Amino acid sequence: MQIAGLGRDGLGAREQRALDYFHGRVWPLLQTSEEPCAPPLPVAIQHRVVLLATCVLADSHRLLQDGKDHDGSLNTKRLECLAAIRSEVDGCCAQGNNSTGLPHVLLFAVLLLHLHDGFMELAGHVASTSSHHKGVLAILGQLGGLEPVLRTSQESLQMLLSEFVSADLTSALLQGIAPSYPPAAWHVIDQGAVWWGRDPLGRYSLAFVLREMSAMAFYHDSLVNGQFSLCMDEVHSFEEAFRPVYAPVAMPMPDSPSEPEAGPLQCLSERDIEAVHAFALIRTFQHTALIFLYRAICGLPTLHPLVQQHVRSCLDCIMEIERSSKLLHCVIFPLCVAGAHAQSPDSQHEVLSMTNMIYDNMRFASVKAVSQVLTSIWTTQTSLDLTWTELFAQLSPHVLVL
Repeated sequence: MQIAGLGRDGLGAREQRALDYFHGRVWPLLQTSEEPCAPPLPVAIQHRVVLLATCVLADSHRLLQDGKDHDGSLNTKRLECLAAIRSEVDGCCAQGNNSTGLPHVLLFAVLLLHLHDGFMELAGHVASTSSHHKGVLAILGQLGGLEPVLRTSQESLQMLLSEFVSADLTSALLQGIAPSYPPAAWHVIDQGAVWWGRDPLGRYSLAFVLREMSAMAFYHDSLVNGQFSLCMDEVHSFEEAFRPVYAPVAMPMPDSPSEPEAGPLQCLSERDIEAVHAFALIRTFQHTALIFLYRAICGLPTLHPLVQQHVRSCLDCIMEIERSSKLLHCVIFPLCVAGAHAQSPDSQHEVLSMTNMIYDNMRFASVKAVSQVLTSIWTTQTSLDLTWTELFAQLSPHVLVL
């Protein structure tokens, strides 16, 4: 497949094949929107460091997809990419304030490598997710901060940054630490291209939930560090913020009693279906946030009715999503949290079947890692006695869960 609008001049056959694969297979997996923003292929064509990072991401996924490194060049390409990044960094340092444009190019490359190591790198001793995370933070600092970059960037960079900050938040929640960015950042993120699908009428956004989850993570960190004591008013405020929301759609009635009933989504307009999908994703994160609230902040045990209520509701919400929906690309974090607290064999089997199905579709090593951690938690006799952070301690910090 030839990418529309891009010629082959200056690209080798392997690189062109990798770009085609990234465009057609990898990029759609990073988003739930039915109309995802365009991938950063023009940037890859113009800047070799971004081209190399894109090829590493594409070739690594192809290896996960069919189990073969067709030309044996994946590791070589990765090393070449890292060397190119170091060279660009040295160039930026040498040019100082005259390095206009280069930090943005570096940001693209390091963001792609961060996703590669967090989602697809199989060898833990090779993965450098945390190093790439620090690199992204440093580049954003050099460019004046996250918000100025978001306001002036092209859509593909906005989307990658929304993915980066989301993964930063979910990692912080799982580890019980503060995120890298304050809750206010989510307002700016929501104004640009994002990885999640939107309510077409703009009534509610996943960014609202992520903002409150960020606030909750900072509050939890302040409790752990002894800056504040647990306040029930704060708990009630978070409970209200995460009250599950539903898409207000009108279900048309059949024309006659004899008319067969259609499926729940078949009766809706395309716009209403889009809204139902957006709200379903929102609810999974709301229930996940409430599990964190009761377990990590309130310190309730796994078997407490409040915890189990939202475990079941979260899993029900995920299981009701159509198997062909892109929403399943981005429910790994809710599935991980709810699954880790699932107690009945039926629920655990349900979670394992879902993670296996998602892995078969996405072929992300991170999904397999989550599945393995959940299985380990379920078979650990003392798991019911573990705190929130102890429960997720065996998940590698290099794995991105989103």
